[in-house]
Amino acid sequence: MKTIKSLSDKSIRMLLVLLVGLSIIACETEIPETDVIPPEFTFQITGDGFNETFDQDTDFSSFQLNLREDATYDFILTGSDADGLQRMEWYIVKDYIQLESEVNSPWSIIPNNPLIDVVSWNGDRSNPLTGSVLAGTFRTNGRSIALGMTFYLTDFGGESRRSNDSSGQLNIFIDNHPTEIVPF
Repeated sequence: MKTIKSLSDKSIRMLLVLLVGLSIIACETEIPETDVIPPEFTFQITGDGFNETFDQDTDFSSFQLNLREDATYDFILTGSDADGLQRMEWYIVKDYIQLESEVNSPWSIIPNNPLIDVVSWNGDRSNPLTGSVLAGTFRTNGRSIALGMTFYLTDFGGESRRSNDSSGQLNIFIDNHPTEIVPF
């Protein structure tokens, strides 16, 4: 029975990702003369009995996210800007956060250095879109590991090309403990 419920929950989740993805990706836009509104992002993480969504308004300095060692988590990363999203990046420490799902075009993994991978999406100024969605699975690795997971987005900034950006760094601690948010 638990397996059927798990499969049903996954099916509903994937359908939601597909619908959100289509609504964001399918929206072409025009770059305005001026753009003063920064892009927005959400990062949803589920697994180990945990389900939480973080965004650009989250006070990342007020808590840490405890993840269980050797656990698998599903994630959905979205980025959007009504006047065109230029770039979205997700920085992960690859020895301790290992992507288990493929990163497919238009997303890519840009190796930044031996310790960090940058999962990246690039917009096109000649065909601007309002955003993109990346969904998948990652596994934690290591014990008593503190690290950060960083999100960075920038828009085209209008015809003036003065980009707006938004970012956040999620403080993570991996160990043999329940997945939970621990306030500072």
